[in-house]
Amino acid sequence: KGAWSNYYTDSVSHLLGLAHEPLKRKGDEVVVLTQVLAHRANLGYEHFYDLHLLKFNDFEVRSLQHLGELINKSSDSPFMTFEFAPKDGGRFVVLDRETNEEVTKEVCSEHSIEKHIVLRR
Repeated sequence: KGAWSNYYTDSVSHLLGLAHEPLKRKGDEVVVLTQVLAHRANLGYEHFYDLHLLKFNDFEVRSLQHLGELINKSSDSPFMTFEFAPKDGGRFVVLDRETNEEVTKEVCSEHSIEKHIVLRR
């Protein structure tokens, strides 16, 4: 750790360990929540960072593209659930879909983000 101790967390340690593990399927990716942009609607979540996303609405997330597909396919559900590593004792986040869509537009505007989602193959 040494000079990097201010930047080294258990989450980063976990993520570095994943870099050397083989992926389950071709096309899989490790999906990471790197930062939550602060907003009054997500108070308490602003300290979440460097978290490995395991599941969305109880489905294993295989890649960022797959996460986008899962979100789109679950549009009839009023809530979105995100499960982060580790499997036992990780973090579990539940967001109200309707509020999330409104807040996302506000956060993007406040932080000069042109598009709220850009997924390319």
